[in-house]
Amino acid sequence: MSTPTRSIEARSTRRRRADESGFTLVEVLIAIVIAMIGLLGTVAVQSTILSATQNAGDAAIAGRLASRTVEELGARTAFSPVQDRLAAIANGAWSVTTFADANGVTSPILTPQFRFSRQFRVTNMGNAQPYNISVQVGYALDSGTPKTLQIDIERRKAW
Repeated sequence: MSTPTRSIEARSTRRRRADESGFTLVEVLIAIVIAMIGLLGTVAVQSTILSATQNAGDAAIAGRLASRTVEELGARTAFSPVQDRLAAIANGAWSVTTFADANGVTSPILTPQFRFSRQFRVTNMGNAQPYNISVQVGYALDSGTPKTLQIDIERRKAW
């Protein structure tokens, strides 16, 4: 009689071990859900990083376009101190908006290639006073939120 008792105990021990080994379906599903949440978080962070990189690139291009415009306007007085070449455009009003591409080539109309708006203003502060030069470059990504970079400088008169 002791033999049947041992085999019943052995069978129940084997059954318990079989029940305890491996994972249940619920455990596997919970692990998959947690992994998916982590993966979605990683994708969201990557998307944000790509957007920030594009925005930083556009800001750098806008800064370069604004600096180039300031240099072009400043060059009008640098090489000709006898003749005031800024006086003709120093009316204090913003210029007509032109659109530029990343290389500074301009166009009168906004297109996907020419997506940086650029305008400037030159103000004569009076006799023996400097010119005030302001340059604005606007840009927007696919989000549609417009951003503007503005540079203001004074250009001393050489006479």
